This record gives sequence, C-alpha cells and structure tokens, in this order.
Amino acid sequence: MNALTSPISNDSFAARFGAPLPRDLQKHAEGMSWTNFTQQFAASSGPIRLGSWDSTTARGGRTSFAATFGIGDSIHSASATTYGPIDALTSMLYDAGFHLEIISFHQQTVHSADPNSANPTAERGDRTATFVLAEFDGRQRWSMAIESGATESSIRAIIGAANMLHG
Repeated sequence: MNALTSPISNDSFAARFGAPLPRDLQKHAEGMSWTNFTQQFAASSGPIRLGSWDSTTARGGRTSFAATFGIGDSIHSASATTYGPIDALTSMLYDAGFHLEIISFHQQTVHSADPNSANPTAERGDRTATFVLAEFDGRQRWSMAIESGATESSIRAIIGAANMLHG
C-alpha cells in the first residue's frame, strides 16, 4: 500500500479486485455499488468513439500512431509521432477539438473472475485498470477503464474522460 492507494470501507473496486482505488478517487466513489461506480466513471458513450489504433516504430525512439474515431456522424482519421500513446492520443483529440488536460493518471494490474463462467470464481487473468482525472474549462472528471493491456486501458480511460467533459 502506498500514499496514493489506501483502502476505505465501502470501496466496491477493492471489494471486486482486491486493490484499492487511487486515494483522490475514493472520496468520489465511497459507498457506491459496482454498478453505480461503473455508470459514473466508466464512460461507454459520448461524442468520441475509437474505431482503430495502430502504432509503428519511428526514428529517434519515437513511435508513429494512427487512429480512426467516430465523432458524431463522421469518421475522423488522425496520426501523431511521439514518444508514447498518451501523448499521441491527447494530441489527436486536441486536433479534433476535444481539449483536455490530464491532472492525475493511475494504473494498476487487477485480477478478475469471469462472471459468465459456470464457476464464477474462475480466473480470467490479469487486466489493467486505468484511472484518469482530466480537466477542461475548469471542470474535472474521473474516468476508469479496465482492459487486457495497459495501452488499451489508457486509451479507453482518456477517451472516456473526453466524452464526459465534452459530451
């Protein structure tokens, strides 16, 4: 346990995954059921929808990223060459008119069970939970995503935050 993550009672994330939420998010989520927590912090709809995400190695230790987004009724293609996927995504979102600043970023590996399994305690495997606090125009929102990989989890959490702030 560290200063950024300490358990509280009524932490539905900790009850589900055995790992506490980031401390700054805990006060916003205290006492919420898992269903309410995911409705509040795991944005699944909004003006931005990720279609595809690809990366290739570029010169100088950088990576070229390409993405397609559904924005409203149109498809938007974007690209950026940077040192990482978060920098690329925030640049692409900015260029598409979805400005945001990442205030806080946390990732942790969680181990979850498959709720659709005949054995509900059967292990599904390690996944990455990403928690992002983002800001736009003086408003801040927390977003969460849980995916099989750290990059996909980061992308989903940031898009979720952008959807919350611009939706």
